[in-house]
Amino acid sequence: MLKQRYCLIVLIICLPTSNSKEIRLLGLLPMTGDSWNGGVSCLPAAKMAIEDVNNKVNVLADYNVTYKWIDTKCNEGIAVYKMVKSLDEDPTYHMVLGAGCSVESEGTSQVSYLWNLTQLSYSSSSPILSDRKRFPKFFRLTLPDQKHNPARIDLMNEFNWKKVATINQALEFFSSVMDDFVKSVQGTNITIISQEIFMHNPMTRVENLKTHDARIIMTAMYEDKARELLCAAYKVGLFGPKIVWVFVGWYSSTFWKVRLDNLECTEEEMSMAAEGAFITGPVYSNPVEERGIANLTAREFAERYYNHPAYTTEAKKYDFYAYQCYDHIWVAAMALDCANHRLKEMGNARQTVGLYRQDKNPKYFEWIEDAIKWKDNVLPRDSTYITYEEKEIPTALYLTMTSLASLGICLAISLFIFNVVHRHNSYVKMSSPNINNVLLLGCVVCYCTVFFKNAATENDVFCKIRLVCFSLGFTVTYGSLFSKTWRVYRIFKNKQLRKRIIKDYQLLAIIGGFVGLVSVVLIVWEIVGPYMIITKYLKNEVYMIGNDAEVRPFVRVCLSEYSDYFQWPLYVIEGGLLIFGAFLAWETKNVKIQALNDSHEIGFCIYNVVILSAVGLTLSLLLKDKEILMYGITSGFLIIGTLLTQTVIFVPKILAVKNKDTDKGSTDAVAISTGVNHASTYKTT
Repeated sequence: MLKQRYCLIVLIICLPTSNSKEIRLLGLLPMTGDSWNGGVSCLPAAKMAIEDVNNKVNVLADYNVTYKWIDTKCNEGIAVYKMVKSLDEDPTYHMVLGAGCSVESEGTSQVSYLWNLTQLSYSSSSPILSDRKRFPKFFRLTLPDQKHNPARIDLMNEFNWKKVATINQALEFFSSVMDDFVKSVQGTNITIISQEIFMHNPMTRVENLKTHDARIIMTAMYEDKARELLCAAYKVGLFGPKIVWVFVGWYSSTFWKVRLDNLECTEEEMSMAAEGAFITGPVYSNPVEERGIANLTAREFAERYYNHPAYTTEAKKYDFYAYQCYDHIWVAAMALDCANHRLKEMGNARQTVGLYRQDKNPKYFEWIEDAIKWKDNVLPRDSTYITYEEKEIPTALYLTMTSLASLGICLAISLFIFNVVHRHNSYVKMSSPNINNVLLLGCVVCYCTVFFKNAATENDVFCKIRLVCFSLGFTVTYGSLFSKTWRVYRIFKNKQLRKRIIKDYQLLAIIGGFVGLVSVVLIVWEIVGPYMIITKYLKNEVYMIGNDAEVRPFVRVCLSEYSDYFQWPLYVIEGGLLIFGAFLAWETKNVKIQALNDSHEIGFCIYNVVILSAVGLTLSLLLKDKEILMYGITSGFLIIGTLLTQTVIFVPKILAVKNKDTDKGSTDAVAISTGVNHASTYKTT
């Protein structure tokens, strides 16, 4: 008989791994090494804690906690290497415990969080480890070393010591502690007489301390360097009843007597140098005989610790750390137990949702009704769903700008009609109405620029038209102002009093010269590197919507590969036009024939357009990735600058005609048509 076959389909979310009942902890212990090897005292306590946690029925009751340790040698590089090797090769770990030395923790905690692992240290006391941005998943039981500085300062006050020196090993850990100490004594009656830092051999720094007559000396360094310091102090004579060294409290119990093989000092000499020193540190064990989560008092713990099979006499020198080593295992276990309860409360349990019927042909899924409950009732995607959204110039912005430009064009047409109707008026005639008409033509071309978008456009022809309209419109407008000012300058700066005839075609030739120069640049630009439409993706504006859907905005913009090479020549030509025009306006500012001389108005126009151009150019460089915003800014500045030019040049003429102000300068009107008939005809001051 054919045996039916079923395949169970389940959704699984559980504490760290799916099927394992083992909680794996990775311990970073400095068992050997020169700087600090307190791991030898921590290991027996850690093993005690693992045994007690596994025997505790109400903490991680469904799991077996295991603890693997590696010797990190109080070396940052070794610690990172061994930890990464274990994380890569071993089964999954659920928490990293350690490291013992701060320099190790600084390195490992900047790596362990990349595995989404929390790291808990029992002894690392560097102040910089409090930086949550650098060490996002690092926690510790011990107090940072700079928290002992208030006690050190009060110690000095207690004995009325007013002068102090500092010396520390050149590591960020110890420098930050000393920086905090120096900052803390500022504003007090304590004076820092010397601050010394050394990298390897402290001898030179110790000699400096003696030179400064240092008596009370605050230190911050690893234990091996503290021994070198005391040996150097003995050699230079910086010891005795007048000298007080202050060391940190996490050194081994008799650190000055051990590991003297590489020092040129005997145990007796080291003891003489260390005599009278203070050691400041935290209280490592609870002074109150009370029971905690492990149902032990501090005294009961000590009895078990010293009788534990893993305990050796080598552990005696750092045995004060055993209490925190024991506690940090319990803290890790309770944190994981809390996480386990939270996950259970969230309903993350194994549940049968269907059967895969392999006994049928064709095979199919047999789902249990309403068994699958997707979060937020949304089926998960197999990947991020990406959509693209084109950014366009807002209709309201485009209509506003084009409406204003249209009004500007209407104003230009109205002023043109005024120029034609009143062309025989002496006041209008003296201001070169033909050149004014050319100026109005340039204004109209500038306004037309607004109608062609620099973004969200589909045809590169519009890009080219916009460039041509702006470049030629600007050149014609301000070339007209320049030519009018040049005419006045040539007439009234005639020192030989010769007859000068300057006709409109000469002024038109000047304008044509500038237009031709700009046209050459534009033509070469079009040949070498014409504008094209490209798609620019706006990475900084990506956002998420709905069911894991990512929206990537983009905009179609005008771009030329050689923009920088051709834009700057145009800036130079048009900038030179403005600067030279401003110079001529300044030179003719004293000509008092108002109808003839527009220098004040031209100067005002040039001043305004220079300001607007400078601001616009700066913003275009700063906001080159904000194409939509740039359209609004450049269009607004163009409209304002062109409108100001029209009104400043023509409003005085309109008012003069309206007020019938035609008598003044009637003699001058003849001069315009014939040049300078007699030098005395024009009065200048």
